[in-house]
Amino acid sequence: MPPAADGQQARDDDDGDVGTGRLERIRRRFHEFGTEYAALPLYGTVSRRVAEDPEVAALLVSAQPGQARPVLWFAALHDLVLRRSDLPAARWYASIVGRDALPSGDPWPDVRTTVLAHADELRRLVATRTTQTNEVNRSVYVAAGLAAAVEGAGSEQARVALVELGASAGLLLGLDRYRIETTPPSGGRTVVGNPSSRVRCEGLDRSDGRPALRPLPQVVGRAGVDREPVGLADEDAVRWLRACLWPDVPGRVERFDAALRELGANPPPVRAGDLVDDVAAAMGDALVQSDASGGSDHVVVYSSWALTYVERERRLVLADGLSALADSVPRLTWFTAEPPRCVPGLPHDPRAQAGPTVLGLRSWVSGREVPARIVGVAHPHGAWLETW
Repeated sequence: MPPAADGQQARDDDDGDVGTGRLERIRRRFHEFGTEYAALPLYGTVSRRVAEDPEVAALLVSAQPGQARPVLWFAALHDLVLRRSDLPAARWYASIVGRDALPSGDPWPDVRTTVLAHADELRRLVATRTTQTNEVNRSVYVAAGLAAAVEGAGSEQARVALVELGASAGLLLGLDRYRIETTPPSGGRTVVGNPSSRVRCEGLDRSDGRPALRPLPQVVGRAGVDREPVGLADEDAVRWLRACLWPDVPGRVERFDAALRELGANPPPVRAGDLVDDVAAAMGDALVQSDASGGSDHVVVYSSWALTYVERERRLVLADGLSALADSVPRLTWFTAEPPRCVPGLPHDPRAQAGPTVLGLRSWVSGREVPARIVGVAHPHGAWLETW
């Protein structure tokens, strides 16, 4: 799914119009969403019907600037039925009844009845929430980024401290505890991480040549930073993350729940803060753990569809800050999985211009930067990747 499908490109969204003009724009978005995802039996069908129903579409008018997108409307409704499984619409959600128990037919009458009966509650959710996705399957391309980061250092012997920017609940910080598998079009498979894990992350490897995945380095420290981190014990916050997932897409909700079970007893630390201003503090958190485990000479800082939320000027501040932090460690790598032209300092590569997710590396050794490079492209949720 393209990044905008999960509300990730909110900053290029102009919500300046109001009243009838804004409502018509919202209805067009529902129509476009329903057309693009026509194959989704719930979200595709309902989105097309919302586009024809001004009363139902109007709930999205109360959204914050940049958030008036169908995915927020769907997340609010999903959150409602996760709390109220007795509502008519709930029976159409695989996340509630299970994929094998889904009914056939048209979900719209039940959905419309539920939405209008709880319009005030849904309107409050839309007005106060933003879409927030902690998609575990992004571990596929983060694992590929780690392989590229430690290339030449012997990945199985390398010891790294991980720092995630915009970490949300920190689920991607546990990628070495998941089974991560890629399959090339010709068949066969590459598996890294924990092969026996219940958390299964899968993607198609379109790379021409060697596999995108290679054995993961040993993770000896991990920490994240997020403006609004989600504690795994916070039921309301975790439910909202689940609500932002699309129940129509097989595996997404199930994988999310498996990751919660995997990390729940020992979640990675994620501090509340700004990913630009507080990257040094998060790096310190990871290095404290690393020192307790025998140390690491390599810090890997990464983001996945988080930097796109940051103003361009602030991205430059982050790049300068990481360059300064590189003096404090033997090796620092900045791996980014972001849309094209988002990350400062990456070279132009015509193969990456279409994205949708560009995998980039900037690295410093003994405080000096080595040539930056783009190592590939990927689906925003890791369904496929291509490295070179």
